[in-house]
Amino acid sequence: MASTDSIDHIDGIPVRSEGVAFDAEQLLSCGACSRTNPPTRLKCVYCGADLEVPSEIADRLSPTLRRLDPWEKGFNVVVTGGSSASAADLTALLRSEPEFAEVVAAAPRPLPLARVESEREAGIVARRLGELGFETTIVRDADLAAETAPKRIRGLSFSEDSIEFRLFNDDTTVNAPLSGIRTIVVGAVFKKAVEATEKRKRGETRTVDATETASDESVIDIYLAGDPVGYRILISGFDFSCLGREKGILARANMDRLRSKLVVAATNARFAGDYLAVRQALGFVWEVEVRRDSLGMKRSSLGRFDFKSVSSSSNLEQFNKYSRMQYFLA
Repeated sequence: MASTDSIDHIDGIPVRSEGVAFDAEQLLSCGACSRTNPPTRLKCVYCGADLEVPSEIADRLSPTLRRLDPWEKGFNVVVTGGSSASAADLTALLRSEPEFAEVVAAAPRPLPLARVESEREAGIVARRLGELGFETTIVRDADLAAETAPKRIRGLSFSEDSIEFRLFNDDTTVNAPLSGIRTIVVGAVFKKAVEATEKRKRGETRTVDATETASDESVIDIYLAGDPVGYRILISGFDFSCLGREKGILARANMDRLRSKLVVAATNARFAGDYLAVRQALGFVWEVEVRRDSLGMKRSSLGRFDFKSVSSSSNLEQFNKYSRMQYFLA
């Protein structure tokens, strides 16, 4: 039987006297579906449309950071300056794993800390990071255009004050003043593929054979002022004759010499060479592409078939984003 010794307690448990729901005048009406939403959301809980949330309320809301699919066009909150914020504060704000905050604290800048679906949500995240002492900027996925790689070049030549690019598989050349080189980005593209043969019997799948191939290739991207697409040098298929007497036997060593020559010649350019140092941290926001494709069935014996598939991973789109980010931050 419930105790009646106090009007605000039942069996010794305090009873809430204030309302737990929002008043009708506090609710927000969705302009797309006309349903009402609590004033603690930026998007409609029913149809996902943006809500007209007053700025004084929106600035106090905690963003709901869902992981976007690769095909979605989002907004990236990029940290350009450091902070003494604790890992716990960063983890709570971004609702991430503690490991992420630890990696971010040790990684060079600039670095994307969040990828969100709307510019308004990106603005809220940027303001919250600012309160923790971070300097930030917002870069759109549409500007990074990860699906479009820089134009590949097969060779280049230097003159006293200009540079000429010779495009790959093309007779086209591009001439530009050395002073017009805006950004030079150095990194690498990694690819791995595992081709597997599987047997399926009585509802069970067993891998009977697997072959793995892997490659990594050094990359130099060059961006001219006013051209966010850029130009790309890959070790394979590049003519290092531009090095003259400095050209050696090993392609990787030639790539290092070419990078140094570009940095010395393009005195106005911003150089970014820390991709390998930030690669782990980038993976929390810009995931490496992983896919699995079926290669169909293959006859293994009379009346028996094996199933073949290939699993592959590549950081190409991740590096494209990193590279273009450097151009937009230059």
